[in-house]
Amino acid sequence: MKIEINKASYEDMSDVAEILKSSAHWYEKFVDEKDMDQHNVDEEWIDENYKKREFYVTKNKEGKSIGTISLQNFDDQTTYLGYVYLDVNYVGNGIGRKLISFAEELSSERGQEEMILLAHPEAKWATKAYEKYGFEKVHEKKEDVISYKGNLLESYYEEGFHLYRYKL
Repeated sequence: MKIEINKASYEDMSDVAEILKSSAHWYEKFVDEKDMDQHNVDEEWIDENYKKREFYVTKNKEGKSIGTISLQNFDDQTTYLGYVYLDVNYVGNGIGRKLISFAEELSSERGQEEMILLAHPEAKWATKAYEKYGFEKVHEKKEDVISYKGNLLESYYEEGFHLYRYKL
């Protein structure tokens, strides 16, 4: 499937929220209840996250947003991929791989040395895809994940999530 990836406008963020919510029920079985607000997102989440992250979206030929990825450059070395999500109806079509390749290309152009992300070990569909792409799990313990590179991930940590890294 040929896709185009574009920077999300504020208007696109409602679609981004719907993409995240489309798979929230997958996470309910294992994500700590206090962290589900990162999956069942609302207008407050949109406002907060649009300001602090670069969101990108891909749309189908009818113009419906079907995938998203967010990037944050924490420093001159590290890009954090905060949300790599697909509409559940488009999982398994290679779109996730294209979103990550897009992030890799953009991060490399910016001179970054690594991309990192957090994933729950029970989200096998995600961890399997990340590892297939070349991400390596570098930390499992909460204190190690949070303290990575001077506490970069402290405010992003969700209970039980592991840290994955991809060297550029």
